[in-house]
Amino acid sequence: MQSSLESSPTDEFDPTQQTWRLLKEQPPHLIFTIVLLTLFIVTLVLFKNAGNVSHDTKIWFNVITTILNLALGLNFLEAFKDMAKVLRWRVLANRSFTVREVDLILGGESLMKLGKLMWESRTKPVTIIVCASWIALNLLAQASIAMLSMTYSMDGGTNTTGIYTGDGIVNAAKLDCYYEREGCPVAPGMQLTTAHNYGELIQGQRCCRYQDDSDIHNGSQTCPYFCHDNGQEFAHRYVEYNPHDEAQAYPYLTNRTVRASTGQCYQYDVDWPNSLLVSGTDGKDDVQVFAFTNGTFTGHLPIPRSQGEYNSTTYVYNGSALPRDDTETACGPRCLWIYVLRLGIPKNNSLLPAVIFSCPITVSEVHNATWKWQFLLDSEARLAAASIALTGRYTSPEGRGIVWQQYQLYPWGSFRETHNLDAQQVGADIAEFAVGSLVAMANLNPKQQVPGTLPTLGYHLDAHWQYIIALAACIGGFHCILVALMLRIAGPTIVIDDSNLCTARILQGLVGRLNGRGSLLSAEELAEGIQRAGSQKGQAVYGIERELSGRRVLTLGEDVPVRTKLINGRFTTEDYA
Repeated sequence: MQSSLESSPTDEFDPTQQTWRLLKEQPPHLIFTIVLLTLFIVTLVLFKNAGNVSHDTKIWFNVITTILNLALGLNFLEAFKDMAKVLRWRVLANRSFTVREVDLILGGESLMKLGKLMWESRTKPVTIIVCASWIALNLLAQASIAMLSMTYSMDGGTNTTGIYTGDGIVNAAKLDCYYEREGCPVAPGMQLTTAHNYGELIQGQRCCRYQDDSDIHNGSQTCPYFCHDNGQEFAHRYVEYNPHDEAQAYPYLTNRTVRASTGQCYQYDVDWPNSLLVSGTDGKDDVQVFAFTNGTFTGHLPIPRSQGEYNSTTYVYNGSALPRDDTETACGPRCLWIYVLRLGIPKNNSLLPAVIFSCPITVSEVHNATWKWQFLLDSEARLAAASIALTGRYTSPEGRGIVWQQYQLYPWGSFRETHNLDAQQVGADIAEFAVGSLVAMANLNPKQQVPGTLPTLGYHLDAHWQYIIALAACIGGFHCILVALMLRIAGPTIVIDDSNLCTARILQGLVGRLNGRGSLLSAEELAEGIQRAGSQKGQAVYGIERELSGRRVLTLGEDVPVRTKLINGRFTTEDYA
C-alpha cells in the first residue's frame, strides 16, 4: 500500500487560498482582543454605576481588571508571535542570510532572539531597523494596554459623598431636651439660656435654598440648614454617624427634617400717650408698658427700660409661664407669638420713634420620623420658637409669683436688629434663629447609639472615559491594521504551516550537510558547522529550487533566487514537491 505522500507527491500553491487560510488563523486573537476590551469597558461601567462600594468589592474590582489587562497583554503577545511566524518566510525570501541568521529569524517570535539577530546582523542596517521596529511595536502594544490602568482609579471616600450604607448601630443626637453637659438641666431657666445661645451659633453660616423636600434631601453635606425660596420657612436635616467616625466627617444624611416658619406678622405703632411707666422687681418706674395699635387691634407690652434702648431692637417672649406651658402667647401646640420692639432716635424733641411687631412662630414635627428617639417634643419645639428672646431670667412681681417674660436686646448694627425690615422679614429672622437653635441642638447635644442607617466610607470609581474609549479604539484598530499588513506582506510568499515537521522539511537541505552528526551541539555550533559544510557563498534564501527532474521544491538553500527575481516578485501558482 502506498503512503499518502507517495500517492500525492505534489501540492498546488494558490495565493488566494493562502490568504483565506491566514485570515482564518488570525481572527481568534482579534476577536479575543475585542471581547476583552468590551468586557473591560463593561466592568468599568458596572462599577461606575454601582457608586460607592465596600473594600471587599474594591478588591474584586482590582482582581477582575487585572485579569482582563493581563489577558489582553498575553493575547497581544501571542498575536505578535503568530504574525512573526508568518512574516519570517517573507523576510527569508527577500534576501540571503547566514545560517545563524536564518536560525534566529525562524525563531523571530522571541524578542530575545530578535535582539541576538540585531547583533549578528550588525553590519546590515535594514535587518537592524526591521528588528527594532518589530520590538518597538510589541512594546507599544503592551504599553497601550498598561496605559488602560492609568485611566481610572478606585478612590476612597472622605465625606458623605463617599459612603455606602446599611442597617446598623449609629450615633444620633438626643432630642429630648437642651442638654447641659451630659444631662437635662434640673433648673428650667438653664434650658432657656442654652436654647438662645444655640440660636446665636447660626450667625454667618451658609443657608442652602430649597423649594421642596427633594432639594433638602439632595442638599450637600456642607449645608447646615436650608432657606425656603419664599423667605418665610427654614429647615434642618438630621444626620446619623458611624460610631467610629470620631471627627463626624461622613454622616448619613437622612430624610428626617424639621422646619421653623413664621405666619402672618403684624406691625403696630406705639401709642405714647397711653403708654405707662410702672414699677417692677428691679425698681421704681423701671418698666415701660407700651400701648400699641394698628387701627383695628390695641394691646399693651411691658418691657423693662433696661431692655429698650434708643436705636435698638428688643425681642420679647411675653408669656407668664415657661414656653412649654404657656397659654397666653400660644398659637398652637408648637407655636408661640413673639413680639419685637424697634426703637429709633428722637429728633428735634419729637416722640421716640417706636414700632412693635408680633409674629406667630411655628416649629414643625420631625418629618419622616419613625422611632421614638427621632421625635422632637412639643416643649423643645416651643423653646426653639421663642429662643431669640430667651435669657433664662425670671421675675417675681408682688402677688404674681414667678413670671417668665424674657427680653433680648440687639443694638443698631448687630446681626439681629430690625431697622429697614418689614413685618414679614422680622418674622423670618425669628424663624431662622429658631431653626439655628435646633441645628446646634442636634450638633452639640450628646449622642446616643441607636439602630439606624450606618454610613461606612467606601470607594468609588473615577474613570476618564475620553481616554478609556480612545485607548480601546486605538488598541482594537492597531490589531486590525497589523492583521491587514501581515496579509499584505505575506501575500507574495508561500507561508508553510506553523509546525516543527513543516519547518524541518524546509531545513533539510541545510541540516543535511551535517550527515547526521551534531546532535548535542548548540544552535551556534550547528550553524557554524552547516556554514562550513556549505559553499563559499555561505548564504541561504527561502525560495524555489528546481530539481533535475523538473519539479519545483520549496527549500532554504544557497542557490535559491530571492523573491524579487521571480516573475512579478511572487511565488507562482503551480505544483510544488
